[in-house]
Amino acid sequence: MKKIIFSLTSLVLLCILLSCEAFSKPLYSFSRDISGVIGSMSTEELAGNIDKLSSDPEKAADIINELSGRDQGDVKNLPQTDKEKLLGAGVGAILPTSKIGETVEQLTAEGEKDYKKIMETLSNDSPDINTKAMETVLQDKDVLATTDASTLALGAASLIVNTVNQEGGEDSMEKFQAAATAASEGGTFNEESFKQSLSGSGFSEESISALTTAMGVTSVLTGTAGEGQPNRKEDLGAIGFGGMNMGDFLDQMTGVKK
Repeated sequence: MKKIIFSLTSLVLLCILLSCEAFSKPLYSFSRDISGVIGSMSTEELAGNIDKLSSDPEKAADIINELSGRDQGDVKNLPQTDKEKLLGAGVGAILPTSKIGETVEQLTAEGEKDYKKIMETLSNDSPDINTKAMETVLQDKDVLATTDASTLALGAASLIVNTVNQEGGEDSMEKFQAAATAASEGGTFNEESFKQSLSGSGFSEESISALTTAMGVTSVLTGTAGEGQPNRKEDLGAIGFGGMNMGDFLDQMTGVKK
């Protein structure tokens, strides 16, 4: 239980650090509805102005949904700096500061901490976000090889939280973790085995895609992606918060213990 609490504390601290920058430039903040603005922008223009448009989690969610509905070839061809902005906006939309604050309050309260309750706080009332654009970014080998490891970890965590919430919460989390554990036996992540396990558990094709992407990122960060794939284990191990490193956090999120 202590490892779980430390893991979520790390998530909270990292999200706060990223959120401060992500929401510091409130262009168009006078309007809560930015659908007309973003709908008229090209994919390149929209991605390049994410940090100016995403003044709150709702706007960030609108932008991610818009980009997820675009031609993913255009998203794939974005400059890496814009891909990282897109990823940051997705994290801010799925794990906004208001929910992080609630989680901090739970984590610091006296008494036994309830992991299921904490997960409920993170996912409760989450917007129904289409994460296809985040997946496109997180499937980019250059992004996986060079983007800040904490940003990648939070991107994977956001996909997991959003997808598990859409699939039904607690029971789906247990099924996801069981599939992740089984697919990681032997020290190398087996993508096909993971997909088959999720399919057998009733997950939708969209959810299987999102969770497979999340595990692909996790395997790169933990050095279990296999031959020919980036290995960011050393980078991940250098990131520590709350008396633990991000590797421990990912172990707890995915259920995979080493």
